[in-house]
Amino acid sequence: MNRYGLLKSQLNEVFEAIKEAGMSPSEFRFTEPEDEHDDKGEWFTPDHYPRLLHLPSKYWFRFGDNFTSYTPGSESIEQTDDKLIWVGKRAALRKWLGNLKREIDAPDLWASFSQEDELLSLEPTEAVNTPFSPEEQIQIKVAIEEFRIYITSTYSLSPEPLAKINRKLDYLIDASTRLGRIDWKNLFVGALISLALQQLSPSGPGLRELFGAAGHLLRHVLGGITSPPLLH
Repeated sequence: MNRYGLLKSQLNEVFEAIKEAGMSPSEFRFTEPEDEHDDKGEWFTPDHYPRLLHLPSKYWFRFGDNFTSYTPGSESIEQTDDKLIWVGKRAALRKWLGNLKREIDAPDLWASFSQEDELLSLEPTEAVNTPFSPEEQIQIKVAIEEFRIYITSTYSLSPEPLAKINRKLDYLIDASTRLGRIDWKNLFVGALISLALQQLSPSGPGLRELFGAAGHLLRHVLGGITSPPLLH
């Protein structure tokens, strides 16, 4: 037995469970009450049970005498499982690791759509729905190709989603020869939302980065670029 209240073999099982969940044990640390103070010097927990802390997110798993409690839960912020021996605690740990991975990998859609509002608020330099000049159409094509490279080099895509993305990007290039700049901007933002929510995996880089790259492209296009934007 050690100061964390677990056998060495049990600690090893915790270590292996973290690795099996596809996470790094270096991101976790066992803590005891004397370790758990907030910035004001107050206790995080009112009890004496040690817990396993995920350092980047501050989510935790507590090993009680015959129970476990943890955050995030399966359907709530915090969850407690009672009347457990070690086998049950180990199963609860694996369940918690799944919950943890779900939450840290989930995209922040609310933050992403605040960026959508920012993109929609961008206006062309001329602030009128004039057509793009032939030179601007060439610049748009180059910028869209840069965006295509960014997406394909950042996300792992199977052939079908990749084909759909390429069709959308090709359509944007073609639309720049027909639509005014304000209409094209609105089409671009709509296509971006569709790509983000339907074609790109939430387990990949966050939507925030995607919207950031798109905003960079859009500012160059609507502001009158002289060279293609570098998105990667």
